[in-house]
Amino acid sequence: MIALRAGRALLGLSQEELAHLAGVSRQILVRIEKCEQNVLVESIEKVRSALEAGGIVFIEGSPDRGPGVAVSRRTRDPDFTTRREMA
Repeated sequence: MIALRAGRALLGLSQEELAHLAGVSRQILVRIEKCEQNVLVESIEKVRSALEAGGIVFIEGSPDRGPGVAVSRRTRDPDFTTRREMA
């Protein structure tokens, strides 16, 4: 869940903006970022999809390093900017 917070930071989004883009409440996003239990997998997937639409790439962890995030060099979803402006 820390990777989701890092992805949000890379895009310069507030919790409120990302929650709006993902279609979840800010409270759910806070619970996800704090790694709290009893969060629906569907909510986590919505947040991840919103970040990926913004150009975030999730990197699998390995025995030598933990998981990570990066900003893709390819073009982000054109609707992402429009949705962000509406947030």
